[in-house]
Amino acid sequence: MALVVFSFAGSLVLQQFLTFHRVPVFLQDPAKKPSRVRNSLKLNTAKLQGDLSFSLETFYDNKSHDQETEIGSSIATLQTRKDTGNHKISVPSTEIPGSIYSLRKQASSSSYQSNSGQQKASLSLDRRPRLPKALIIGFSKCGTAALRTFLTIHPDVVSPVLELRYFTLYYAKGIEWYRKQMPPSTKEQLTIEKTPAYIMSQESLRRIRGFDPKIKLIVIVRDPIVRLQSQYAHEFSHTTASFRPSFKQWWNEKPDDRSIINVCHYARYIRPVYDLFPRRQVLILSEDDMERNPLSVLKEAERFLELRPAYSDDMFVFNKEKGFHCFNTRSKLFPRVLTLVQVNRFTCCLGVDKGREHPQIGEDYLEHLIHVIRPLNEELFDLIGKRFQWKSFKDKS
Repeated sequence: MALVVFSFAGSLVLQQFLTFHRVPVFLQDPAKKPSRVRNSLKLNTAKLQGDLSFSLETFYDNKSHDQETEIGSSIATLQTRKDTGNHKISVPSTEIPGSIYSLRKQASSSSYQSNSGQQKASLSLDRRPRLPKALIIGFSKCGTAALRTFLTIHPDVVSPVLELRYFTLYYAKGIEWYRKQMPPSTKEQLTIEKTPAYIMSQESLRRIRGFDPKIKLIVIVRDPIVRLQSQYAHEFSHTTASFRPSFKQWWNEKPDDRSIINVCHYARYIRPVYDLFPRRQVLILSEDDMERNPLSVLKEAERFLELRPAYSDDMFVFNKEKGFHCFNTRSKLFPRVLTLVQVNRFTCCLGVDKGREHPQIGEDYLEHLIHVIRPLNEELFDLIGKRFQWKSFKDKS
């Protein structure tokens, strides 16, 4: 009996210790996320199904070089299957309401079989992996995954699902390795790759310039305090509430606030981008704007990327329960959405990872964060020449 009590108490102490010591991982590399086992299971399921309509944004975390190469090759193989019309839906039909299931069936068949004249012309074109002409280079926990997903709904955009990290971790593998990770595309289509860690490394930015000095770069930022809350929600999404620290405890507050500045000082990382690339090649977006009006942000990106207008005004509807916009099932683009995006089968919103409940921040500590971060925001707005209306920093009247 004594041994059982001791083991249970020991496990509680161990879990508490691990919980309070996970913050430094985020501070050292914001791209790292603790989902290794869960993501491996998802990848194995995806290999069996031959489907790409699911989120693989974090599959590279904690993988060896060989494992990542295998994943990249698997995704390229699955993408090829999809382009030849041999792909399956990722959610069992018995779990999908009739209206959604019928649309998905329609999408999986008609998107490759309808408009026969257009499809035949498309099949006759040279479809092969091509190097990207645009990159989403930052920032983590600022909506880069949602932005990449939304952009691929445009018929002239293709994008690898994974963060390839070529210019940070796998540059030595060479340009042909990088090319092979891309999905097949036509000459008329634009390939976009997303790795938020690129903006954190000046060496990566110099490599990107050497790769293509005319490449277009997209950076998306976010209300810094909401970004920190989002990271907390992600970090403890699978931790029992009683073992979660307070936001202040999790952040491991330091007297000189260096940790806060390292994460929230957007201008520090954007300035080197402007030093290496003309401003006309760099688009700065706000995740908060994308939540409030995603269509407006997508049309801005559409113009920046010089794409033909394709995003329709009825593409999104606001979901009051979630607090953000979700896909409109009545939109003419919704059948295409189902072939590209994993959506909740009931709400038609992005997956369960989106819209997590954020932690509360004590009023005193919130005021401290605002005091430290506000000057960093002003430096950002002066640098980029526009101002974002972030709710955490609205003046109290």
